[in-house]
Amino acid sequence: MNGRVPPVLDTLHQPVVRDLAFLLYAPPPWPQGGALPPGLLAGQDAERLLQALDRAPQPLLRAVLSPGERRLGRYAERLLAFWLAHAPHLQPVSANLAVRDANGRTLGEFDFLLRINGEPWHLEVTSKFYLALGAAPASLVGPSLRDAWALKAGKLTQQLQLTRHPEAQRILPPGFAGCLSGSLLTGWLFAPPKASFERPFPQALYGWWCAVDQPWPQSCPGSRWAWLPRLGWLAPACLHLSATDTQPRLARRLFGAGSPQMVAEMQAAADGAWREVARGFVTPPDWPGHSPFNALLQVLSAVPGVMR
Repeated sequence: MNGRVPPVLDTLHQPVVRDLAFLLYAPPPWPQGGALPPGLLAGQDAERLLQALDRAPQPLLRAVLSPGERRLGRYAERLLAFWLAHAPHLQPVSANLAVRDANGRTLGEFDFLLRINGEPWHLEVTSKFYLALGAAPASLVGPSLRDAWALKAGKLTQQLQLTRHPEAQRILPPGFAGCLSGSLLTGWLFAPPKASFERPFPQALYGWWCAVDQPWPQSCPGSRWAWLPRLGWLAPACLHLSATDTQPRLARRLFGAGSPQMVAEMQAAADGAWREVARGFVTPPDWPGHSPFNALLQVLSAVPGVMR
């Protein structure tokens, strides 16, 4: 990991509380114009409130966990919505407010409109996980091959200008036309496990990726391993021993998966939990393959300056 995992996570055990802390404190996976100033959403009382939630997480669990929900973006938005409603320096005003033209075509959507210490803000929330196929940022692609850094970075820049659009100004609450805009950008990047590989954004949190049937990088002796479902991709995992496995058994379980799967290397901690020390994607042997990857390359070819 090049970037620094938030130290507050060392004191938290509940996965949902750890994910909330990760959103509030983790470094962005790439430098983005309009990034929210560090600590602005957390505020002065964050660690005390997070510790209280870790002891009694039921209100947070009820607010964010929806049966059958698999969309990580919606999960992250629910976590933030809970925080906006409970942190004393924040006042939520609107969420998922769509902007449409006269023909009903959607021009964009505000993730959150809120007041921070009384000041109007437009907040965009994004969590992304990209695998590096090369050293250039344009080589970063999503595990499903339906998304790429070059697409999201440009779209996020456009979203942060939405309060200035004439159609948006007609529907914004009083005081929000042209207000301050910021992005809360979190996530991880994954690079091949080669010492000589130049990582696209050195300040990001990094994992590795390799084919499932190749040796998995191991950072510590005595490690066990865990498969991480999509809603477990945010904060480093903190699990019971029963949720871990040996590397050979987990590799056999994941060998037939048709898409990259995230795994975590786990080590026993002094508090009795098993805590993540590294993570990676294990991919099908022929990933990224041809058909989905070629379709993504065709989309990227339309982005100015990406394909050469």
